[in-house]
Amino acid sequence: MELERQSFALQNCIEEAIDIVAVNASEKGLRLGYSFENDTPLVIIGDPARLRQILVNLLGNAVKFTEKGEVSVSLSSLMLEGSSYDIHFAIRDTGIGIPQNKADRLFQPFSQVDASMARKYGGTGLGLAISKRLVEMMNGRIWAESEAGKGSTFHFTIQVESTSEEYIDPGNAGKSSDLPKIGLDNDFSPDLSILLAEDNTVNQKVTQKMLKKLGFRADVAANGVEVLQALERQAYDIVLMDVQMPEMDGLEATKAIRQKCSDGPKIIAMTASALKGDREMCLDAGMDDYICKPVRIQDLARVLKRYQSLAQI
Repeated sequence: MELERQSFALQNCIEEAIDIVAVNASEKGLRLGYSFENDTPLVIIGDPARLRQILVNLLGNAVKFTEKGEVSVSLSSLMLEGSSYDIHFAIRDTGIGIPQNKADRLFQPFSQVDASMARKYGGTGLGLAISKRLVEMMNGRIWAESEAGKGSTFHFTIQVESTSEEYIDPGNAGKSSDLPKIGLDNDFSPDLSILLAEDNTVNQKVTQKMLKKLGFRADVAANGVEVLQALERQAYDIVLMDVQMPEMDGLEATKAIRQKCSDGPKIIAMTASALKGDREMCLDAGMDDYICKPVRIQDLARVLKRYQSLAQI
């Protein structure tokens, strides 16, 4: 195998890998999410296809061996010399875990923890061995931390170069992506008060980290009922409203808010669907704007910039 060298957006690679396992995760009711530490480079030079292959192998295993709870990816980085970085990926699950005395079999070709695994879950036992080989080709290492019955965390590192070049999204007809330009230099007002309505704890943490990177903090509500309770306690400039929530969903909560106070907070829908009918449904319910999920930091920045003048009122 030979590795390619090209410029690519790290966030896109993560999201593409998550998209591949999302259907299986959804069928099991698992939560999926990812997070970046602030100093992680956004655009790097490397082989996106091979990195995505590693992530899909590890995420696929995490989903396969997890019956309830969540699977998440977190990234951190260590700056080396010049523009080089050591990037650390951690894929965590709340699955069945691995007994300590059998962990040494994990990265051996055609090997699984025990024979019953192959019968129950399938697989050839090659995925982790291939991932190990690819990681080593990227000058990194791979290892696992696990405890039977308490889930697993698979770690791997790769060495890459960051680049200041603008990433060109092949699906965007040559338009330059503004992904590398989003940072702490935005002229936002830090006084903008935000309520984040999201029932998924992984998504809560991911969105809060994005907001923090943009210079904001947000209070959190886990469903529409908690949103109404929070608005009784204090006023907010913006509510970032997940559409799908238990007890009371985002549409119901929005209608209740607008019936009580038509000139209340700006309500921004966070919806997994970008279909025209779904957008209109959000706006008809009284929402002011929408962001597609998974939420991207540049989309969050744009919508907050649009309404930042509210903090001056």
